[in-house]
Amino acid sequence: MKKTALLIYDSFCNFEISVALEILALKNKEIVVFAKSKEAIKSEEGLKILAEKTIFDLDLNEYDSLLLPGAVDIESAVEDPQIIEFVKKFEDKVIGAISIAPILLVKAGLLRGKAFMAGVNKADLLEEGFLEEDLVQMQDWEACINNPEKEAFIVSGKIITSVAYNFVEFGLQFAKMLGLEISPKSFGK
Repeated sequence: MKKTALLIYDSFCNFEISVALEILALKNKEIVVFAKSKEAIKSEEGLKILAEKTIFDLDLNEYDSLLLPGAVDIESAVEDPQIIEFVKKFEDKVIGAISIAPILLVKAGLLRGKAFMAGVNKADLLEEGFLEEDLVQMQDWEACINNPEKEAFIVSGKIITSVAYNFVEFGLQFAKMLGLEISPKSFGK
């Protein structure tokens, strides 16, 4: 069975990917934690995590998926060309991005022309220099709050995006996209 790559970066949010990780573990699907370096990375919750591999140690043939957690501040990851190149390598794989993490996919050009949701407001991204044409089909934080998606996530091809408060549904759907079924009741749904 191929593995899932988990990319972590400063202030990543652990709870947003907790259900996805638990399902992968229950189904014995190997998860490999990647980061730009092997130095400890502190999560939003204060956990210090050491990556198993750096983004430069990727053998893409070993992986069928990428999981991207949100973060309190993802700007340094979004502005890092080496991280964006790592993300681009998963273009033909299943990708799960939650909260603000879909912005990594926007920056990598993987959401061009695709519907997605993200835990950030479109106006803020436009102010930071993102292009309107890249955000046309974006359901931003305000839209998610005021007019939530019935499914709690958006699937566009092999990419699933969602916002933080839908982390259970996001995790269940990410696993389903990998062919891993589990009862939603296991997670209170």
